[in-house]
Amino acid sequence: MDHGQSQEEAPSLATISHTQNADALGKVESVNGVGIWISRAEIVALKMSGAAWDNLKANADQAAGTPKLSNQDDPCNVKVMAKALVHARTGLEKYRTEVIAACLAAMGTEKGGRTLALGRELIAYVIAAELVGLPANDDLRFRAWLRECLTENLGGKTLQSTHEERPNNWGTHAGASRAAVAVYLNDQAEIERCAQVFKGWLGDRAAYSGFQYGEVSWQANPAQPVGVNPKGAKKDGHSVDGVLPDDQRRGGGFKWPAPKENYVYEALQGALAQAVILSRAGYPVWSWQDRALLRAFQWLHSETNFPASGDDTWEPYIINYYYRTNFPAPTVASTGKNVGWTDWTHAAAGRGTTGVDEQSDELVPATFALEQNYPNPFTGAATTTQIAFTADKPEEVRVDLFNLMGQKVRTLFAGVAQPGRNLVHWNGKDGHGALLPSGTYIYKLTSGNRVLAKRLTWSK
Repeated sequence: MDHGQSQEEAPSLATISHTQNADALGKVESVNGVGIWISRAEIVALKMSGAAWDNLKANADQAAGTPKLSNQDDPCNVKVMAKALVHARTGLEKYRTEVIAACLAAMGTEKGGRTLALGRELIAYVIAAELVGLPANDDLRFRAWLRECLTENLGGKTLQSTHEERPNNWGTHAGASRAAVAVYLNDQAEIERCAQVFKGWLGDRAAYSGFQYGEVSWQANPAQPVGVNPKGAKKDGHSVDGVLPDDQRRGGGFKWPAPKENYVYEALQGALAQAVILSRAGYPVWSWQDRALLRAFQWLHSETNFPASGDDTWEPYIINYYYRTNFPAPTVASTGKNVGWTDWTHAAAGRGTTGVDEQSDELVPATFALEQNYPNPFTGAATTTQIAFTADKPEEVRVDLFNLMGQKVRTLFAGVAQPGRNLVHWNGKDGHGALLPSGTYIYKLTSGNRVLAKRLTWSK
């Protein structure tokens, strides 16, 4: 039970008939205390053995080089990320020292470059800085620089404007670094804007539609262009469901058979990075627009027979991790332009993420799931709001409530949950029985190393 919660207010847990929750797509964690990309607790649970670890460790032990964010192909960023991951797992200070030096050396090196380079390069340094923890004075400088990076004019564009104007690889990479910076700075308004733009890119034009599109022949509806074509879309009798039109057009106008256009995977590098960051901030991005990111991968495999290769092979690990699918991926994946090492950090999910014999478009039913509370928004007119979650076995779980500052305000349940669908209720009060201020809160379900989180809105 949470410290400060009276026994009289200890919440009850109701177990009702088991139901499948098709919307639970993987480990979606809140940003507060659990990491921009991955938490230290998750890292500590990972094995220091196997080919993926050996590759990560070998890269961490190499000199990263001199950071240059104006170089869109500089590999220093992912090497610094490797050092941060190894530090978080081993605790060895030498890796932290190297990460700190690299993060400080990166500051200002974006000048003279383009926003594509900044979008590709910046995210890994932000993730690394969070994982090792910069010294206080250095962190203040780093934060001030990150704030400048959002609006710095590079060739007539900024990170923000590129995210909001370019519906291709430029925009997705810019969005990923923008989201990482927003989370690092705990800028809730910026995080919300990133989510809004990303949802628009996935196809929800009501959320956002300010992109500037190029040639539109790959669009399902050229009059209403989107970043990812909608579910069921066809063109001349061929499926374009899941196509990224503004990157697929790099291979020419619409034609069939569809070209194997690598710019699509390049755009997905930024899109998947955005999705991981925003999902950990509590947004259900993996289900947005009929699972748009899953459909993008399905189209590449089923319609073009075009699996990820080269520096895109880290991507299937993310798709398999969150959607519990089995897209093929090498045992040791390459790093991307922006992030990497997912063969170690995100390998433990799905029905096998390496060397699978067959593929399926169906999702494995989730067995550890957290549902959206009901009613939501939750107002004083209702007595309580209900939070349901599904357990796959008798297990110790916690359901905790946090404010947007990352402070835990209430433990709603701590105990053994039974297999099936379980319910807890919240009455708008903290552990001392006082009504909490109106606003957005994050509720988090934890069982061992498994963590799920969602947002709710409370109004007195």
